[in-house]
Amino acid sequence: MRFPVLDGWRGLCALCVALYHLHTLDHFHLFGFVRGSYLFVDFFFVLSGFVITHAYSARIGGGASAGSFLVRRFGRVWPLHAAVLLAFVALESVKALSGPAAGNAAFTGAFAPSALVSNLALVHALGVEEQWTWNIPSWSISAEFFVYITFAILFLTVRRTRMLIAAMVALAALGAGVVMGFSANHIDTSIDYGYFRCLYGFFTGCLVYRLYQTIGDRRMSRPAGGLAEAGALLAVIAFVSAAGGNALSLAAPLLFGLVVLVFAFEAGPVSRLLATSPFQRLGAWSYSIYMVHALVIAVLQKGTMVAQGALGRPLFVERQIDGETDRLIAFGDAWMMDLVGVGYLLAVIGLSALTYRFVELPGQAMVNCLLVRSRKAAPASPVAEAA
Repeated sequence: MRFPVLDGWRGLCALCVALYHLHTLDHFHLFGFVRGSYLFVDFFFVLSGFVITHAYSARIGGGASAGSFLVRRFGRVWPLHAAVLLAFVALESVKALSGPAAGNAAFTGAFAPSALVSNLALVHALGVEEQWTWNIPSWSISAEFFVYITFAILFLTVRRTRMLIAAMVALAALGAGVVMGFSANHIDTSIDYGYFRCLYGFFTGCLVYRLYQTIGDRRMSRPAGGLAEAGALLAVIAFVSAAGGNALSLAAPLLFGLVVLVFAFEAGPVSRLLATSPFQRLGAWSYSIYMVHALVIAVLQKGTMVAQGALGRPLFVERQIDGETDRLIAFGDAWMMDLVGVGYLLAVIGLSALTYRFVELPGQAMVNCLLVRSRKAAPASPVAEAA
């Protein structure tokens, strides 16, 4: 069983994160909703916990099945991650040939070659780096993969349902406690306490799935479903707009958990809209959208730097946004930059469609094929032979 409406949500959330990371002098970032859209990373964590529990909780019964789960998850996230890293290396190489007009020296700072090791090993969200490196959004992939390992260990070691639920509550509480106690920016933590941020959201999603199971086949009526979905949608808009950079953000996984629960029943008109083909395509491309948008931004920024040097006039401005100074691309007025923002989102979607088709799907197929071959090559167990 799939949850196509939740896939539609995933696509929309990925686009919101992509717009959040675009630093241009536009009208979009005047809205608190856009400035708070980094919180949709927590939506991904909650949704991942929900879906992974649905798909794998009954399938992890021993070391072999747990290993298969982790290999499949690795095959799901790593090929595209590695391909985008390679594209960033190529971009830095072009920058090295372009000279100082393209900004700081190539392969320095966030793009130091040494940081490639931690990125390729998916450990760059575990406190091993002092700053964001290479493809900045990929920190969440690093954190989530180690939460997958935690999930597998949990289902290997705890069998009784009540103890399993208690352990999920404890892990979610541990993640929330560490973030609340140590993060200087509330839930907006990544390369330092990113694992614990993910732990909080992921196991909140696991618990939401358990609640969904408990409710069972009891479906909401269409009027009730419509009201619940409208309320959930308005709550998300209001919350993200208000909680961008304050302590309220710590409640994001809890709210998103309720939203996932409401839309898992697919009972209202918003669900019917999200189940349509355009939103389903965005859902399919969502991981690519999330992973490639920083690359598109990097190309735009470096291109603007080169143009600035060639034209001899500033194409960047500095602005105070939520108390912090930010350097924004501004080669036109705000309306022009709005058009640039729309073009950027379209470019991200177009590139994501390509990477989904030519990187994600082949990468998953290759890893799954290797997994099947390894199973066939493995010697049969004595129990199997006796059977």
